[in-house]
Amino acid sequence: MPQPTRIGTFWFLLLASLLPLRAQLHCGNVELVPNSPVSALFSFDEFRDYQSGIVLSNIATLRITVEDQAVPDPACSWFLTVEVDNNPSGGTALNAWELLAPYGLGAANTPTIDALEVRVRNSCGTSPSNGTFRSFTNHGDLLDIIAPLLPVTPAGSCAANVNGSGTYLNDPGEYSFAIDLRVRPGFAFDPGIYMLTLRFHLEENP
Repeated sequence: MPQPTRIGTFWFLLLASLLPLRAQLHCGNVELVPNSPVSALFSFDEFRDYQSGIVLSNIATLRITVEDQAVPDPACSWFLTVEVDNNPSGGTALNAWELLAPYGLGAANTPTIDALEVRVRNSCGTSPSNGTFRSFTNHGDLLDIIAPLLPVTPAGSCAANVNGSGTYLNDPGEYSFAIDLRVRPGFAFDPGIYMLTLRFHLEENP
């Protein structure tokens, strides 16, 4: 079987979990625990990797804590999204990975963002996209994990779209999300080191 002509392509991805910076209106506290960056490295150096892609499972776990106010507010609820960033201010095309370092000369075919797929899952299947790999197209694209402005579904339901006050300590099947990543690059792209950033955003519903 012929070997790919672009052996040695490496992909670097930074996964960042961000906290909202605005004051809470209905909830006492809304946070992701922990909120420190996580990095994942994809290295493509075998034929089968280019054909089928590489899956990295459990690269991070999002743990959510949403506390109600001292006097509970029935409107306390939250949403969770993930956004892709490829640093277009540095000259990257909107649909491409950011190039950090090229490996020799090529045809200037930068990998496209849709080569990356993200999957979130938990034991209660609280996200409608639970267990499904989804992709982005351009810089700034958002994927809902728990969509904004849904009716309040309280903790303990172990159902879709749980978004009331609660914590991963009491209801881990609803307030924890495992993150898996998959990259399927194909053979058309130039070898090099590329980067994307994923930002997970947790916020109280207005």
